Amino acid sequence: MERLQLGDHVCVLVDGVDDGLEVIAQTVAAGLAAGDRVIVFTELVPPAQVLAGLEARDILPGREGRAGQVQVVSAREAYLPAGRFEPARLMESLRDHVERATLDGYPGLRLVGDMAWALSAPPGVDQLAGYEAQVNHLYMDGRALGVCVYDRRAFDGDLLQRISCAHPATRATAVGTGWAPLLRIRRTSDPYGLRLIGEADFSSGQAVAAAVEALVDQQPDPPAPIHIDLAGLRFADAATAALLTRLALRTPAGVHLFGCHGPVARILDCLGATGLPAVRFSRAAGTELIA
Repeated sequence: MERLQLGDHVCVLVDGVDDGLEVIAQTVAAGLAAGDRVIVFTELVPPAQVLAGLEARDILPGREGRAGQVQVVSAREAYLPAGRFEPARLMESLRDHVERATLDGYPGLRLVGDMAWALSAPPGVDQLAGYEAQVNHLYMDGRALGVCVYDRRAFDGDLLQRISCAHPATRATAVGTGWAPLLRIRRTSDPYGLRLIGEADFSSGQAVAAAVEALVDQQPDPPAPIHIDLAGLRFADAATAALLTRLALRTPAGVHLFGCHGPVARILDCLGATGLPAVRFSRAAGTELIA
């Protein structure tokens, strides 16, 4: 968890309650070290027991952090305030948490949620995968990060696959210490657009699609070209390249794809994106397109 950065949105697959508590502890410890506010939404373990577990691990928010820096609250109250899952209402609540953390002087906000509340099948839970894709809008501004904890022993495998694709990165707790998010998505304001870092493939497809939709929906008026910074993207599959191509056809002022290199440049060229009138294409210095 110490490798996470503000702007990351990670699906963490755990094996049971103890595994989940360890993820929470790591997230809180990393947040305290960074000076961020941390909010834990807990379901299977009462808040008091989570705090006791943090103290047993020598993670003492009362001593090491500011008052209110670490908050542990009921996941059910946060995700189901009216007894049903309402993504728009939850998104607004999370935005308020981000704003309050900023106003209180924190560098950022770290949110970690025990998603076991969904196992009771509350009304609206069928929107869960869609919500996980849409909430990328909140994180890609770089003021918060989200860690969503799913017990892979309890959740349906098909649902977990859809939820995983809605996150830019997925981590199993059994991975080694060298793990880092496969993809990072960051919004840019000057110029208006996105920066993609890492690798974009099927495993993060819904997350990228949601980020692109947000760009279109929130485009400034009058429209300006949407800039997609690909300098940090090591790989993109055909679906990602096609998504960027369709973006160029949907936006009035077109798209500037810049910093392209290696496999990313080749797949965009093979799909014909580089020849579209609506696309301004810039390769990274010293690279050539190879059809």
